[in-house]
Amino acid sequence: MNLHLGRVFFGLSVFMALISVGCGSLGTSTTGLGTAPTTEYVYVAHSQSHSLSSIAIPANRTVSMVQIGNSSVGSATAQPSYPQDVVVSPDGKRAYVTDGVASVWVVDTGSNSVVAAVPAGGGPGKLVISPDGKSVYVATYLCGSVSCVASVAVLDTGSNTLTSTIPVTKGVGANLSGIAVTPDGKRVYVAVSPGSDVAAIDTATNSIAETIATTNSGNVDLSISPDGRHVYAAGWVKGLDLNTNFVDVIDTQTNEQSAAINLGYDDVPVRIAVTPDGSQAFVTGDIGNIFVVDTVQKVLAGKVAVSSGNPLTGIAITPDGARMYVGCGNTNTIYVLSTSGSAVLDAISSNYPLGLTIHSAN
Repeated sequence: MNLHLGRVFFGLSVFMALISVGCGSLGTSTTGLGTAPTTEYVYVAHSQSHSLSSIAIPANRTVSMVQIGNSSVGSATAQPSYPQDVVVSPDGKRAYVTDGVASVWVVDTGSNSVVAAVPAGGGPGKLVISPDGKSVYVATYLCGSVSCVASVAVLDTGSNTLTSTIPVTKGVGANLSGIAVTPDGKRVYVAVSPGSDVAAIDTATNSIAETIATTNSGNVDLSISPDGRHVYAAGWVKGLDLNTNFVDVIDTQTNEQSAAINLGYDDVPVRIAVTPDGSQAFVTGDIGNIFVVDTVQKVLAGKVAVSSGNPLTGIAITPDGARMYVGCGNTNTIYVLSTSGSAVLDAISSNYPLGLTIHSAN
């Protein structure tokens, strides 16, 4: 089993082991480290230090740290938390963090404090926010007495409540490994793993509108082009001796696969992000490489070694498309790279970073 899938199953096992722990007051303790004269921040989910941080751009300096639950299981007020991913509202006032156990935590980015912890099934992982900021869509599980169903939980950001749960697939080991929302907010796409399917959810009805079969044997993450015309599914095709890795391209007008971009066989994809102009996609790898994909020609344009032998997890690209921020948990580092030439520009110390997102402050 590759390290990425191991982390996915770890999230579910943590949930199953800790669901019986009593919950008390919200973990709102905060360390404020000042502010910086900048309009952009990287928000980082830290799974091992149970926290959310923000990093000022271009100073690349951590300016705030908010506790998201804790790891203690020895008290009645414990709220076990292993933050997995983060999104920020369009107005920048709220951050939403999945804890990998049972909740989505809502953080006021102005006061750097937790304002709510919303129950969101079991093992909530990746998430996206609608372009209008009214809904957050979370890849999670709903577990009954017999089995668990991989589902998308829908949170209303006005009331901080769970308003809908969309079942996607059930079965032992089934999970939602990727999630992305179209720029118009009308569709949410989720990748089902193991397996080749990508489900398209109609956000008006909160139901599955179509299921698309890709040629990948398994998909690990999704990203959508800025014009909403293409979904990029990073994954692999099982071979007799070696698996070959691909980015499958889905045409959102037809909901059919239109291309498959070969990434080779020497590193398994973990995350994918598309540049703001839609001309490139960057795929992080399980042994420390970044694949550079030309989305116009639909070919692999290059590969950059960043953290030899260590998985690269979260990735986020600045709004101007000039730089990308890439997390590596094993080295406790966020690497800053140029998107033109992919040179490493900086390395920021960061305790086991997982999900990343970048937001421009108003």
